[in-house]
Amino acid sequence: MYRLYRLSTRLLEKILSRKYPERFSPPEEEGVEVWMHAASVGESRVAAAILEETLRLRPELRILLTLQTRSGLEQAREILNPLSGIGIRLAPWDGPGTVRAWLRKLSPRVLVLIETELWPNLLFEAFRHGTPVLILNGRLSSRSFSRYRRLRPLFGPLLGRISMAGVISEEDRERFLALGIPPECVRVLGNAKHDLSFRRVEDLDPVPLVRRLGLRPGERLLVFGSMRRGEEEVVSRIISGLASVPDLRFAVVPRHPERAPEFGKHLTARGLTASFFRNNHHLSGARIIVVDEIGPLFTFYALAEAAVVGGSFRPLGGQNPLEPAILGKPVLFGPHMENFPLESQALLSEGGARQVNTVEEALSVLSDWLHHPDKARAQGWKAFQAARKLQGASRRYAELLLRFL
Repeated sequence: MYRLYRLSTRLLEKILSRKYPERFSPPEEEGVEVWMHAASVGESRVAAAILEETLRLRPELRILLTLQTRSGLEQAREILNPLSGIGIRLAPWDGPGTVRAWLRKLSPRVLVLIETELWPNLLFEAFRHGTPVLILNGRLSSRSFSRYRRLRPLFGPLLGRISMAGVISEEDRERFLALGIPPECVRVLGNAKHDLSFRRVEDLDPVPLVRRLGLRPGERLLVFGSMRRGEEEVVSRIISGLASVPDLRFAVVPRHPERAPEFGKHLTARGLTASFFRNNHHLSGARIIVVDEIGPLFTFYALAEAAVVGGSFRPLGGQNPLEPAILGKPVLFGPHMENFPLESQALLSEGGARQVNTVEEALSVLSDWLHHPDKARAQGWKAFQAARKLQGASRRYAELLLRFL
């Protein structure tokens, strides 16, 4: 199966190189110790957390980080801008000739793949070049696992030659083993993304947002974070059910800002008035704010009385519940948290979160928190304690990486 993939990508290499030259040209860098490869925005944050720890231990290292998307490239440059010794550029096309040219120019001592950035030609050429390959912060959702399992004839022989895979959870370990990585080459080390969230707290300044919202003493904010398509009705029903609570304001933050008008329509249909956040600097009279831009969710969580985490009321796998937990907020989410099993279970077992199946259950829990703020604060503290226990993965990944240099 790999021979067919290699042949087809070689043919496409000749066609696409004229249209996208930057994905086929050799890199400017040469002679790096580490070539780290990640997909997009989320994975760039993971890479940044691991690289910060790596350079803290070995500041002289020369490193190239490649990303598949321009949004990931911009995110990585923003996060890693203060650090020296790191080149950041778009990844090469996974064609055999292109990858081989990159490996010859870079001559890395180790190739690091973040999460599930598994590309057959990249793996094959790295092994042929004699470069150890590591997977760090490895994760396989149920959907990804099903896809890779169907492609095991392609990936199995390649994954069997991986030097080491550091993975997020025991479930991820079992899935990587099923794909062909030897048991002695898989270690559970946690999720490096959480360390970066803890570092964000140090730089957090909520004062500008407080002023922009016109948030007065005694007012409380309920935040719906990373809400996804199909959850508009859930949000509007919960807000409608809590509208009688005095001095309570609502912030709805869609995962994708382009969905903001749809959330606004559902709120309007229930007789509720929503104000949009972007380009609106006079929100002191707005009770319901729909955030239609990327970036401010973490600061909204910092101001929240409680957080409702999206992607969980539909079978979408959920969003990261640790972001509000790190800020000491009680967390509520729906029945679908398949993409964050370790995090959601950690919060539930420590009593820092509540999982509900229906809007009625959500209203009951939120009403209890809002009418008993001491209980909400106690659950928020438990959420923070649970999140703190998941710190330190980026350091463990950095130490694993340095073993191969």
